[in-house]
Amino acid sequence: MITVFTAITILSICGCGGFFDEKTTELQSKSILSDLSAIKTVPDSNISIPYIYKQPPEILETKDGVKLFYFTRYHTVDKLSLLIKEQLGYKVSQSPPTNQLIIMCPNHQESQTALQFLKQVDVPPIQVRIDCLVSELYADVTMDHETTIKIENLFGERIYLGGKTVWEVIGGTPTEVLKPAFPGASLREEARELIGLKVGISRNLGLAGHEFRALVDLLISRGYLKILMNPTLEVVNGETAKIEARDYVPLPKEVQVVTGGQVYPYMTTEYEWVVDSLEITPHVFADGYIGLETTAQIGSKSTPEGVKQIPIITERKIQNKENRIRRGESLIIGGIRKSEERSVVRGVPFLKDIPLLGILFSSKDYEDRAKEVIFIITPTISAGGVPTKDMLETIRAKHQSPPVTEALQELQKTIMDPFGLEAHQAEFELKTRQMEKTRLEAETEKAKARASVRQAYERAKSERAKSEKAAREKLATQAEQIMAEAEKIKTEAQKAKAQAEKAKAEAEKAKAEAEKAKAEAEKAEAEAQKTAAQQKKNTKKPEPNGS
Repeated sequence: MITVFTAITILSICGCGGFFDEKTTELQSKSILSDLSAIKTVPDSNISIPYIYKQPPEILETKDGVKLFYFTRYHTVDKLSLLIKEQLGYKVSQSPPTNQLIIMCPNHQESQTALQFLKQVDVPPIQVRIDCLVSELYADVTMDHETTIKIENLFGERIYLGGKTVWEVIGGTPTEVLKPAFPGASLREEARELIGLKVGISRNLGLAGHEFRALVDLLISRGYLKILMNPTLEVVNGETAKIEARDYVPLPKEVQVVTGGQVYPYMTTEYEWVVDSLEITPHVFADGYIGLETTAQIGSKSTPEGVKQIPIITERKIQNKENRIRRGESLIIGGIRKSEERSVVRGVPFLKDIPLLGILFSSKDYEDRAKEVIFIITPTISAGGVPTKDMLETIRAKHQSPPVTEALQELQKTIMDPFGLEAHQAEFELKTRQMEKTRLEAETEKAKARASVRQAYERAKSERAKSEKAAREKLATQAEQIMAEAEKIKTEAQKAKAQAEKAKAEAEKAKAEAEKAKAEAEKAEAEAQKTAAQQKKNTKKPEPNGS
């Protein structure tokens, strides 16, 4: 009796030992695919903005005037800057990375005017949600027959009635191929030569140059195309949203090469873009109505009339400049409804008109096709975005496999996983998802903690800057007061000095007047003494003798 170990050894020696490695590889491959295809929850990105952006606008005095620093709240700096320049005429500088305006005002009063103006215009814009339903229907019916006729030595004469014979490389071997005498749809569709049912007779009489061939290639086809698109757009009032679908289609083009005086035409392929687009610009009015400017463009690859029928690119456009509808109602753009019917008959004059036999001397290319595109647009006032958690749940529900009954699940497990490896793999994946969820939650908490620390740091930094600014302003004010008091004292001292000098001058003047009066008094006293002495002298004269 062979043991299990012996069997495993024999299998390994015989080259079958890789069976277990392949099983491990399959499990590892499933694990990697499951991990890559899993819809993972992103960390919470709703982090508060830095504290500095929440501060009120600041005003800074400069030697040229007053500068107002304003963080825009709901609009971009270029739009608000244009409004300020047009309405107030101030010089404005922009800082797009911080969404900040720097407005140069002549004085404080003008800066307050600019601030009031910004409060009136920097208000939340209305956001519009546009639900689009684009329905495209296309159907065609194609029917054609191509005829190949070759008759050699008709009635003993060398009379030829047939298409051209060309050499083509088939399977690496040059082969002579007889082209249709009366080609049909193969002129516009290269693959048409490979499709169809050839009915007829081809007989070689056994002699060179004696061959009769009459073949009719029949083909009929029907097709349809249904396209239904349901995109949803979010756009700010007055802005433009655009949906565009582009196809890079091949177009055959005939090119001629001249070599040695001979012209060799051949067909090449070029590619062109075929664009279908829809542009929508909403305008919300105060009465609740919504106006829509729409431009719908439909591109297609068409085949015009003619012998060769080379495809071309066509473009059709519908523009609707102004309309008004209620919120939640639908605007239907009738789109473009186009029906084409084409029938081309080629053949030998008179012979192609013979009943029944005329099919041997003619070809017919018939096509009937119709196309319709309808745009249904429903605008509403948007409430904003969708929570990430709800959106992820919706995506998970859309990506889940179709429901399977319990009995079918058990049968699948029994047949596909007899060793229970799938259960272990599911348990491993569950643990992996739980670990990933725990890791994401930890990263989210860490991000929130970092955001809180950063916000506290920004707040402390802002408070410190504010306190330092207040201290500097207080010191500047005190210095100005001290300088003003010093100027006042200096002015009073100069005034007192002037008064003292004036008093000194008056005192000197009074002293001079006193000295002058004293001198005059002394002079008067001297004159009085002189006069008294003279009088006394006159009174003491001797009397004459004999008296």
